[in-house]
Amino acid sequence: MGLKTKKMNLEPCNSDGSRICVMRDVRSYNRQLKPFQEKFKRPMYDFHLKNLAPSSELLSSYKRGIISWKDYIPIFKEEVLDTQSDLIRMLAFYALVNNITFLCTEGTPDKCHRRLLAEECKKYQPNLSLVIQ
Repeated sequence: MGLKTKKMNLEPCNSDGSRICVMRDVRSYNRQLKPFQEKFKRPMYDFHLKNLAPSSELLSSYKRGIISWKDYIPIFKEEVLDTQSDLIRMLAFYALVNNITFLCTEGTPDKCHRRLLAEECKKYQPNLSLVIQ
């Protein structure tokens, strides 16, 4: 079993296991997902854990170029990784016995919080298999 990350609108597959949306607000994105849901004949995510998303202020500051990715990481760690450690630890344990996939809208994982979440899970469960896309 293991933990994956991927962009939300990529085709769901059985190996995704539980698909967990880790975005703060998906209401506007849900409209964009509707054609994908109809095409794939299933919801695009199973659970929405918005407390694993960056604050709107942090995301906006990064997207507008006010802060760099290098500056984003410690703020995200303080806002989410530190405050949600019990939930992250539980998800890491769960991923040892059931596949889970973290989803958000970022195109690539290199500068994406879903990768930071997956890497944090790996700290709690070093044997956890990660597939970061």
